[in-house]
Amino acid sequence: MNRSLKVSKLTFMGVMLALTVVFVALTAIPTTSASMALFIFLPTIVTSIVQGPKSGAVMGFLAGTVTLLRALLAPASPLDTLFINPLVSVLPRIFIGVVPYFIYIAFKKLIRSKTVSLLIAGASGALTNTALVMLMLYFTYSEEIVRLSTEFGLGTTFAAFVLFIVTTSSLIECTAAGVGTMTVVNIYDKVNK
Repeated sequence: MNRSLKVSKLTFMGVMLALTVVFVALTAIPTTSASMALFIFLPTIVTSIVQGPKSGAVMGFLAGTVTLLRALLAPASPLDTLFINPLVSVLPRIFIGVVPYFIYIAFKKLIRSKTVSLLIAGASGALTNTALVMLMLYFTYSEEIVRLSTEFGLGTTFAAFVLFIVTTSSLIECTAAGVGTMTVVNIYDKVNK
């Protein structure tokens, strides 16, 4: 890899990391937390598609680390204490940088539509996040979550908690990630040409 390509790749990763830090930091502000949460992992998904799964995995690791630090330094809800565990905050985020790349490649070959492939790949990144975070929460904190969700009236079982998350935020996150990924990658490709 020549020097200018390395610099370009590092610059891209730096911009994506900066966006991630801004989005995560804004979730600590109560008035912006819901809207910014939709975009936290968009830079990781875009990195995965534009630069491949290795760079995407690195960006996912960095995004998870930033999330862990925010949960540690500026918790916004009782659930944030659960995200201090790297198995919950970091490990699932690594896969957000891997899965969208392979989904994009597979659907681009299958249906030959870049736009639809980008939509599906972006949504798959958000879905990967939700599925793996819920899985890790189940394995590490299911009893704690049942106790917290009961206190806040969200249900009395872990399944009720997951159903609440999926019906309230996961569908919106998938849509936002799909549209955001399609928009950002198309703009990036046009500017890059």
